[in-house]
Amino acid sequence: MAHLIRQMGHILMATTKLKESAADLSDIVGLRVTHSEADTVYMSSNERQYEVVYRQAEEAGVMAIGLEAMDAAAVGEAQRRVQAAGFRILDDKPLLPGIARAFRFATPFGPVFEIHTPVPRNKAARYIGPGNRPRRLEHVNVRVADMPGFRDFLTSALGMKISDRTSNDELIWFRGWDGFHHTIAAGRGNNLHHYAFDAHSLEDLSGIADNLSVKGRTLLWGLGRHGAGDNIFSYYRDPNGCAVETSVGLARIENDELYEPRTWDLQTSLVRNLWGVPSPAEFNAAGIPYLVGQ
Repeated sequence: MAHLIRQMGHILMATTKLKESAADLSDIVGLRVTHSEADTVYMSSNERQYEVVYRQAEEAGVMAIGLEAMDAAAVGEAQRRVQAAGFRILDDKPLLPGIARAFRFATPFGPVFEIHTPVPRNKAARYIGPGNRPRRLEHVNVRVADMPGFRDFLTSALGMKISDRTSNDELIWFRGWDGFHHTIAAGRGNNLHHYAFDAHSLEDLSGIADNLSVKGRTLLWGLGRHGAGDNIFSYYRDPNGCAVETSVGLARIENDELYEPRTWDLQTSLVRNLWGVPSPAEFNAAGIPYLVGQ
């Protein structure tokens, strides 16, 4: 099946702490504010106009997960498939500025997605600011109640491909056209557990830990190396309660057609951390709810 999704697009989050959330992401990770309005802040770490967007609201949560389609025709095909599957279309206009075509829909699994044409690449790649300035917004990790249903939806309606899975589908990793091991990681539950950034080097991960220490905070988990994806990782909690991952060296699948997904046993393998240290309770408890129809 041909790819419809090119790469991770954007994430729009509601927050009760607009200025604090934006300042924290800038101080700790290094994103810059590219534009702000009375109730919205747009942030990016590269040429894209935005990748993370915060909007002031009465409760924290994720309003939409943006997936960047191959082109306008792919947006149209995705919309046709989503409608055929019976999912509720919330809007057929772009949620954020600069996007030519998009549609947003609710799913019975929890997440709200926006499938859209490319976010404009109109910002300078280099800029002055705090933090370590990652390459890009890398992926999101969503928790859903119906893993088989979610798996079938992403692969059939959106044309995404499975890179790795556990034997009972407790965890599944999905990729788009760009070949990075995962754009969406999924596990069982009912919230957005984390969003992740692609760092330049291990020194960037140590810099994030140092930045947290200056603020009197600590990492949630890491350093470690994921088995699925082979990336070295660290996590911390943002002001809204969501985990933020920064990783180095996420695997890239070079031959999309020949690649065979790996299957891991969640109980006996080290799929979550090849270095052996298990995730603590505080890490597992992180996350923000899905906000439908906001």
